[in-house]
Amino acid sequence: MSRMQIVVLLGFVVALVLWKTPPLAAQGWWTAAAPGAYLLIVAATAWWKTAFATGNIEQGREIPPGVLRRYGVMNILGQVWMVGGLAGVIVTGYGAWLASGLHLDRVPLVGELATLAPFVAALLLNWAIEYPFHRVMRKRIADIERRDGIAGPKIWSRAQYVTYNVRHHLLFIAVPVCLIIAVTDALALWVGPYMGDSVPANLLMTGMTVFAVAAIFFFAPLMIVRIWRTRRLEDGALRDELEKMCRSLHLGYRELLVWESGGVIANAGVMGLAAPVRYILLSDGLLEGMDPRQVKAVFAHEAGHIAEHHIFYSVLFAIAAATFCMYAGLLVVAPLEMSDDEAAMVSQGVGMVLLAVAWGVVFGWLSRRFERQSDVVAAWACGEGDAADPESITHEGAAAFASALQRVAQLNAIPMGRHNWRHGSIQARVRYILSLASTGGTRRDIDRAVRRIKLTLWIAATGAVLLTGLDMLLTAEC
Repeated sequence: MSRMQIVVLLGFVVALVLWKTPPLAAQGWWTAAAPGAYLLIVAATAWWKTAFATGNIEQGREIPPGVLRRYGVMNILGQVWMVGGLAGVIVTGYGAWLASGLHLDRVPLVGELATLAPFVAALLLNWAIEYPFHRVMRKRIADIERRDGIAGPKIWSRAQYVTYNVRHHLLFIAVPVCLIIAVTDALALWVGPYMGDSVPANLLMTGMTVFAVAAIFFFAPLMIVRIWRTRRLEDGALRDELEKMCRSLHLGYRELLVWESGGVIANAGVMGLAAPVRYILLSDGLLEGMDPRQVKAVFAHEAGHIAEHHIFYSVLFAIAAATFCMYAGLLVVAPLEMSDDEAAMVSQGVGMVLLAVAWGVVFGWLSRRFERQSDVVAAWACGEGDAADPESITHEGAAAFASALQRVAQLNAIPMGRHNWRHGSIQARVRYILSLASTGGTRRDIDRAVRRIKLTLWIAATGAVLLTGLDMLLTAEC
């Protein structure tokens, strides 16, 4: 997931956890004013970062590195406010008003959607205001491409930019999460009261909920590829080459798709835990802006994620992190003297803060290791191989993948040295791949390191499941 998709997910988590929480103080005029103040600050931060960046970029021919760095910091601060400010709006009494005042908790999904309304409005407002930064950056890419005799990339209108973000970031999270909420709410409201409160009944309800959530998550790619506007990659030499690569890597998939963005996005991705629901996507901007050799290298990188099951292990991390952070919050409040409502609110707050840290720090580190392994797989797959050592990284393979990375940076106006939370910097990735080829490196070192990470994730996820099961048994006995 991209950083913005994680921001959207965190916004949903905050709303779902806090919306029935009793307000911190008696409700008053501030309860009604809080959503407006929240959106006003979102608009101000979006305007601030956009005015700063576009003003400094337009003043000079070259983009000063510090400008993009400061824009990135401002962007993160704005995203932190969108999530943290939503929590503030809810605990001022907005959530309690929806649940207790309007009784929206009696209808599946409706109360949660109403709680999320300020957050969704904040996202739309932020995207609409920051559009000039996108336009300026795309215009610079187009100017560079035209100087090189290449047709420059298209530039979205503001409406197209907002629509893309809604589809790619908001609906990507909202559709499966809302289905999960609707099903779990329906089970709790319409099935739970008839099941009783015995241990077998609680276990059955938990099993039904887990099964429904797992099924929605498993089949989500079937919905996402329609939300994102995709089409089948047409038959031809390129498709034949990519299918051949999949066979050599023993990769199963449902379809190879072109992700339609009007030629603006130059990216690739993979979604789906298993072959029947797994799609490999190459954007139209990527196909138009790269030669077949570079496209094959990018595809090999995405194939590396599939071959090494990185999506599955990311899910294991999510399960373990959410579970341990939740119980850590309960441990913090256990020795404190406070009411049940206060204890619940504090424990939830502590758990969410810990979860945000886990995603921001631990998952970022984990993701960069997965990206490095996929980079190595791509460089290895693009080479002719070495008879003496089939796992070696050849100069040909390293050069092919390095060229593809550099072209991705150029098409997306990404400075080579800019550090990305999930991927690292493109400069560091290129340097690492080329160093492997020059020193006779192989896949073995990174594969060994990632195997240790995977083992740790298995242990953590198993511990999380056992801890949850033990807690359920102890709660039932009490």
